[in-house]
Parts: sequence; structure tokens; C-alpha cells
Amino acid sequence: MAGMCGLEPDINKCPNYNADAMTCAATNRACGFFRESVERKEEKTVYTRKARWYEQYYKR
Repeated sequence: MAGMCGLEPDINKCPNYNADAMTCAATNRACGFFRESVERKEEKTVYTRKARWYEQYYKR
């Protein structure tokens, strides 16, 4: 599985680095610059307002 390499291309001397695609061709996950190319899903959180502790003392 190919993953993204976080090391800058101009200083990267890794033999598994593919400069054209900026990916790592190795399956070794021990490299400190290796990041898996996984898409993250962003979940939207809906804000629900909770009553503050002092609002019970307001005169309405």
C-alpha cells in the first residue's frame, strides 16, 4: 500500500521514495515520515445550547 511521505522532496534520499507521485513505495510503517493516505470524514457536530447555572436566577 502506498502512503504519503512527509519529508520534503529536496532533502529526501530514501530509496523507496517516488519523487513523481511524492509517495512511499515501501510497506514499512516504521518510518517517522510515513503517513497513510486515508481520507478522513469530517463529522459535523450540532451545537445545542445548555442553560447556564446562573440563568435560573434571572427574573423574567
